[in-house]
Amino acid sequence: MYAIKNEHSHSSISERWEALEEYFVCISECDLNDHSCTTRCMVMHLHIDDGSDLAAAS
Repeated sequence: MYAIKNEHSHSSISERWEALEEYFVCISECDLNDHSCTTRCMVMHLHIDDGSDLAAAS
């Protein structure tokens, strides 16, 4: 399960829209069946936690 972090690294709304646009460009370059590619796009551009830190804590 993915969780949106409460902290935002983007200071303005235009930076947030730019990050969203970069996310869509990123996922459009992914193969439809490559889930790790789409996960990398979410982590990199939207700063959505991929849950990998939860596995290490268990």
